[in-house]
Amino acid sequence: MIGISHPEWLTVTKEEKPFLGYSQEWYHTKHQRRAGCGPTVGAMIIAYEEMKLKGCNISTCKDAVNLMDQIWHYIMPRIGGLYKTKWMEEGLNRYFSDYHRRMKAEKLSVPICRFSRPSFCDVKCFIKEGLLQDFPIAFLNLHRGGECIPYNWHWMPIVAMEEKQGQTIITLWDEGAEWYFSLEKWLEKTFWGGGFVRISPMK
Repeated sequence: MIGISHPEWLTVTKEEKPFLGYSQEWYHTKHQRRAGCGPTVGAMIIAYEEMKLKGCNISTCKDAVNLMDQIWHYIMPRIGGLYKTKWMEEGLNRYFSDYHRRMKAEKLSVPICRFSRPSFCDVKCFIKEGLLQDFPIAFLNLHRGGECIPYNWHWMPIVAMEEKQGQTIITLWDEGAEWYFSLEKWLEKTFWGGGFVRISPMK
């Protein structure tokens, strides 16, 4: 298995219980709660990066919301939501630039046109390389393709990847719980596609 080495850095206390990751339902406005999955995942990536490089720990729901509000201005949903990987990539890079971080975000899109999609090996390598840098990866799922993924048209953080029974199994977090899906099957059957955004230190 390859995964983030410190999942506890993204585990916050909510109602005196551990909660895996953050939730867009914690936003203050109805619009943010409806459309805020992208900035929520972006905030988790930034939180992990800040803890890893600066020792800035976010341990409570209140602290998480403060960061989510900050990241909202960098990864703001458009009409129809944040349905393009380039918007996540651009928002994270603007944040890194503004805060003088020697980090970069890069995307790998899975378009609706199957002939234009990256190969399974390319996608698997992209995820593997991102996790080996020890950062969560933003996953945009526009269509679940029959896999056990919570929602269509939704961003979630990937925290691990492993080989199991001949399949590449992805672990993601959403709504405080772990979810698992086959990368091969998703790439084969997703109709609208989606994509991935990873971060890494600049060389």
